[in-house]
Amino acid sequence: MNELQIFKNEEFGQVRWTKIDGKDYAVAKDIANALGYKNTNDAIIRHCKGVVKHEGFKINGIQVALIPEGDIYRLTAKSELSGAEKFESWIFDDILPTIRKAGGYVNNDDAFIRTYLPFADDTTKAMFKSTLETVRKQNELIVKQQEEINHKEDVIIGLVDKVTLAEKRQILNRVVRYKGANFQERWRELYRQFEMKYHIDLNKRFEAYNITHKPKIKNKVDYIDKIMNKIPELYEIACKLYESDVKELAAQIYQLN
Repeated sequence: MNELQIFKNEEFGQVRWTKIDGKDYAVAKDIANALGYKNTNDAIIRHCKGVVKHEGFKINGIQVALIPEGDIYRLTAKSELSGAEKFESWIFDDILPTIRKAGGYVNNDDAFIRTYLPFADDTTKAMFKSTLETVRKQNELIVKQQEEINHKEDVIIGLVDKVTLAEKRQILNRVVRYKGANFQERWRELYRQFEMKYHIDLNKRFEAYNITHKPKIKNKVDYIDKIMNKIPELYEIACKLYESDVKELAAQIYQLN
C-alpha cells in the first residue's frame, strides 16, 4: 500500500500526497479545490494530462485520481483564484522540498520511531506509537468527512447548473409534496432557510408589495420568482435540504424530455 501524507494550510485547506514508483503525486481534487475551481471534476478532465489511478492507493476503499507536478502547474495556470501564485509557492517551495528532504514517506510507525527516535526508551516509544495511531485515525476521519462534503457539493453543482429555470420551478413545486411529504412544512423550511440566507422577512415583503401593487402576487414563491428573480437560489437551498428527492425528480424530468 502506498502511504498517504497530508499537508495543511489555513488559506488553502489540505493537500494529500503519495509516492508511486518513486514519483510524487497529489490527490487531484485537493489541488482543484484549493485553486477555487467550482467544478473540480471538469477542471481535472480539461486541464490535466497525467491523471492516474493506482490499485495500491485508495482512500476509504476507493481509487482516487492522482496528478503529478506538471498537472499542478497546469491547474494553477488556468485558475482564476487571486492567490494561485501563493498556492503554487506553498506546493513547490514548501511541500515538495519537505517530502524530498525527509527522503520520501515513512511506511509504518515502527520505521518512523526507529528513524527519528533511535535512543528513546521503550515506554516513550510505546507512547509515541499510540499517539501516531490516534492522529492517523483522526486524519482518516477528517479525510472521509471531506470526501463526503466534496461529493455532496459536486452533486449540488450538477443539479443547479444543468437544470433550466422553468424546470427548477417545476421541481420546487413537486419536491415539497414528493413521496407524501408534508408540503406545508417543507415550504416553511425552504422559506425559513431562504430568509436566513438573505436576511429578509418574506411575509412583510410579500404583504407590503400587495398593498401597493396590482395585480397582487398570489404567494411567496411567486414573489421570490417574479419580484426577486431568485428561483435559482431557492432551488439551490432545496437541493441541500432534499438532495435525494431533487435528484430523483430531475432524473424523471430528463427521462421524459
